Amino acid sequence: MYRSKLSILAVSLVMMVSIFLPSFQASAQTTKTESVYRPAANASLYATITGASKQEWSFSDIELTYRPNSILALGTVEFTLPSGFSATTKDTVNGRALTTGQILNNGKTVRLPLTIDLLGIAEFKLVLANKTLPAAGKYTFRAENRVLGLGSTFYAESSIEVQKRATPPTQPCNCK
Repeated sequence: MYRSKLSILAVSLVMMVSIFLPSFQASAQTTKTESVYRPAANASLYATITGASKQEWSFSDIELTYRPNSILALGTVEFTLPSGFSATTKDTVNGRALTTGQILNNGKTVRLPLTIDLLGIAEFKLVLANKTLPAAGKYTFRAENRVLGLGSTFYAESSIEVQKRATPPTQPCNCK
């Protein structure tokens, strides 16, 4: 009896925190179009190049959209960037600039502390702004919700394809 009361108290506390305490570092946007009573799904990550060019050595934005899709999750969200990409304070998550405390491992990891996903409605959109695309090839991004949670696989990954340039970039000084 004592355990069941303690369990009910713990679940009630987490639900109250998820309702009344917004995330301090990132706002989870509600973009719910499905029924709330759906079964738990795996987490999803979508990576896209949103700039005008998808060719190597050109400047473009990279958009990463992560959905933990959990019934209840309270913890941190981590984005891991592949070699050739790094995050800076000019990049944004859910429309807010990243802070130096959110950028780890020389820009290879972005960590959003104290995030909440309730009934699979949270979405975290990381925009890597005006990045120089690396050499042509496939690059895999990863996102994970490191939490105490129920109802999901919290790890997801997605890849982008950087295209080869038709002509190599010219040197600025026209040197040979």
